[in-house]
Amino acid sequence: MSHDTVVVMVMAGGVGVAAAATMDVLAIIARRLGLIVGARGIWVGRWYLGLFQGRFVHPNISTAPEQAGEKRAALIGHYLIGIVLAVLYVFGARWLDTSPGGIVNALGYGLATCAFPWFLLFPAMGFGWFGRKGPAELRLFTTSVLNHLFYGFGLWWSANLLGLG
Repeated sequence: MSHDTVVVMVMAGGVGVAAAATMDVLAIIARRLGLIVGARGIWVGRWYLGLFQGRFVHPNISTAPEQAGEKRAALIGHYLIGIVLAVLYVFGARWLDTSPGGIVNALGYGLATCAFPWFLLFPAMGFGWFGRKGPAELRLFTTSVLNHLFYGFGLWWSANLLGLG
């Protein structure tokens, strides 16, 4: 691996941290404005921890037994996924000979990452495809769309801030 590749990978990791943090901050604001609700973070942490115990699917994650370290697992998993997806985004954009700092690219990619909660996380937590079987008051579908657009926004501004745009 060349020195330049390593530098870009580290910078892309920074983009991932910044994008995940942007997603978190904007989600807090959107929650306070009543725009989104979403699944509880401890449920996501519970699901992550269940993976290490060989349990991928839960009938309803909210009724699964609580586990120590759920909040920590949710936070670590959230940022690790944000980093991996950002590295894929930056290198994918370079491979396609386009800019990771383009707003359309970043928002489009952010929206595309909704595939993970819609087709993996929500069904595995017992909430069905797109979260349609989850508690209606959580507005899982709408929340995931806005949160992942926030992630895309974070990709855009941080890629430009770090000179990858």
